[in-house]
Amino acid sequence: MVKIFKMSRRHQFEGLIRPHLRELYSYAYRLCCNRERAEDIVQDLVVRLYQGKSRLDQVDNLRPWLYKSLFRQYLNDKRSESRSPFGYIDGAEEDIDELEDMGETPEALTARHLQQANLKQALQYLRPEFREVLLIHDLEGFSVQEAADILDVPLGTVKSRVHRARNNLRKILIQGTELVESVFSEIEG
Repeated sequence: MVKIFKMSRRHQFEGLIRPHLRELYSYAYRLCCNRERAEDIVQDLVVRLYQGKSRLDQVDNLRPWLYKSLFRQYLNDKRSESRSPFGYIDGAEEDIDELEDMGETPEALTARHLQQANLKQALQYLRPEFREVLLIHDLEGFSVQEAADILDVPLGTVKSRVHRARNNLRKILIQGTELVESVFSEIEG
């Protein structure tokens, strides 16, 4: 009888979590920019939630709650890493994104890939508090209020950080574009 209860609990848990796993992984990857580390963070979160006493079916709005839990897991891992004498040890990681052929010309596909790479790199130049709020609000699509709840910061702080993060990101992208253009003009000239 106990085994039947555990099976139904497991299936219920999987039914609640599985639809969110891909987007949780994407968010974790954007936070730490490392595939293995993002997988570890999501895995640690899922294990912690499954072993925990909390009942996910009683959470009013599961998606923001999961993002908040993931963000806390990320912060905990980051704190643990800073206390470790070794930091986070990662293996050799290929940074090649898988490109899907969507009927685009090779030039358009290359341009899209370069834009994504530039944005990814520019996000890394932002201060962590700006990157975190931009990821939650602009890339993950949460409202300002939901972002404030997830990040545990006041609503006004989120609004201010979103504005400042967008301005800083714009400046970084413009500087990067100007740098690339100057390199090409030197090569051509």
